[in-house]
Amino acid sequence: MQLLQYATSFMAISQLLFMALFYLAYYRRQLLGRLMAFYAICLISYVVSTIPEVDTGPRFFEFPFNTLAIMAPAVLWVITRYLFVDNPKIDPLIWGVIVVYIGVRAYASLTGPYTGLAYLLLYESTQLVMLIFACHVVYTAVRGLGSDLVEPRRRFRVPFVITMGAIVAIIVGSGFFSLQGSWITSIYVGSIFLLILFFNLATFRLHGDSMHIIDPVPEQSLPSLKSRVSERDKDKPLVDRIHHVMESERLYTQPGLTIGMLAAKVSMQEYRLRRLINQKLHYRNFNQYLNQYRIAEAARRLQDPAESQVAISTIALDVGYASLSSFNKAFKELHGVTPTIFRSRAAQ
Repeated sequence: MQLLQYATSFMAISQLLFMALFYLAYYRRQLLGRLMAFYAICLISYVVSTIPEVDTGPRFFEFPFNTLAIMAPAVLWVITRYLFVDNPKIDPLIWGVIVVYIGVRAYASLTGPYTGLAYLLLYESTQLVMLIFACHVVYTAVRGLGSDLVEPRRRFRVPFVITMGAIVAIIVGSGFFSLQGSWITSIYVGSIFLLILFFNLATFRLHGDSMHIIDPVPEQSLPSLKSRVSERDKDKPLVDRIHHVMESERLYTQPGLTIGMLAAKVSMQEYRLRRLINQKLHYRNFNQYLNQYRIAEAARRLQDPAESQVAISTIALDVGYASLSSFNKAFKELHGVTPTIFRSRAAQ
């Protein structure tokens, strides 16, 4: 049984090394490429830490492998933010939580074992934080699937969620339940091997388009509604049709509008509409596209003296937002100030 554990560990490490070298070879200049390589190293450390000679060896020898292993959920969470959230901003408080939980767990692995309350604080609480990060990884990747306009990234979401969510679940689960024995460890590590193999195959298949996946558009290059395709572009009539429906019928004011609903309105296949908005108008997300229309109308109304007594919440609902908080967030992202400050400046 121990021979099986060695074999599964070797296979998992070989696939993880391939993953790390792949991203370093092709995408080392991109932050996400380096983060993916580092994440692979964290997973290698987890696999190495399960090998009996390391697991039962001196604590100072086991410490670096354990530390890198417990960093895996946090590193994956950061990758997910930069991969699937356009123009991501990570709150300093979140960075603080990451640093504290890694520091606490690293300290516990170096000085433990502990029992009672100390075990609860140093082990179980950090496992819970890791679990929260893992769940949010899956939530973030799934949430934007319907509105994602970058087709390679959209296809990449499913294998990413399946593999990375399952791998982190294995790491967190092995810490929660502390199952021992060569056979259960072989199942853990063997599962990681199969998942990484599947992920590598999916990544290699998308390799030709993956620059669009791991190289997000910077915030200063957000497109404008004034963007138009060339008069000689064969897709111009289709783009003009989309603009006409959005502007003449004010379709963007419909709460919960999806790209599928817009595709039906303009009598176009959904995949083709995604490609047009992404490649011709340079939007990466359908909500980003809608926000341009909605915030443009809201800004006009906030500047209009005749509407100075209309509540901001009313304007937010009129232009298609389901809540005032989502309107405030979208408005500040585009104008740099809240709607209240924007209106007061316009009045002056």
